[in-house]
Amino acid sequence: MIKTVNLSKNFGDKEVLKDLSIDFEKGKTTVVLGRSGTGKSVLLKVILRLLSIDSGEVYIDNIDTTDFSESRMMGVRRKMGMLFQGSALFDSMSVYENVAFTLREHTRLSEGEIRDIVKEKLEFVEMTGTEGLMPAELSGGMQKRIALARTMANNPDYIFFDEPTTGLDPITARTINELIIRVREHTGTTIVVVTHDLDSAAMVAQKIVLIKEGEKYFEGTPDDFQRSDIDFVKSFRSGGKDM
Repeated sequence: MIKTVNLSKNFGDKEVLKDLSIDFEKGKTTVVLGRSGTGKSVLLKVILRLLSIDSGEVYIDNIDTTDFSESRMMGVRRKMGMLFQGSALFDSMSVYENVAFTLREHTRLSEGEIRDIVKEKLEFVEMTGTEGLMPAELSGGMQKRIALARTMANNPDYIFFDEPTTGLDPITARTINELIIRVREHTGTTIVVVTHDLDSAAMVAQKIVLIKEGEKYFEGTPDDFQRSDIDFVKSFRSGGKDM
């Protein structure tokens, strides 16, 4: 599991995360909800230590990683996959080369073994036959799928999704949400999704955390979220009135 304890992060005089304590349970999908700019993506980057921590602690697999050096964090990050909002595919590489990249960089697998894994992951995201295409030839939804295949290539214990449905039409967004569910059900991977999309949260979440300006306002099941009488939760559910 991953656990943050009293986590705080500032950018100059601006507090982005404020004493944030969250448990991300093993094998479950936790959705972190909040308005744009409320600190959701910063939370992911702090857990991955792509950003430094001002105060608090981050536990990964019950190990306090707060003071880990960059070299020690590199080992931890190999257990993790990150699907960025913009997919972040390498424009100069084909679909095959994109999915194979991590395997070539961080394993000693033979090219035959890499080819088998690439084929398997592309089949999983229903993108068989695209190996020779370039990212520019793919729609936004197709790029998301290829990015997920690349993220899954190393069989990570944790996958982080940063606004996975932003900019997608409703049908494509639903397809991405279905893939997130499928990943958890077929692999048991611990998944963290940050989003402001209530429809996406309702579809994929087993646990919801709602934050506002870096503070936690709610943590519980989707049913608890729907029944909550907390003013900010009710306002968020209603589409932003009085937020």
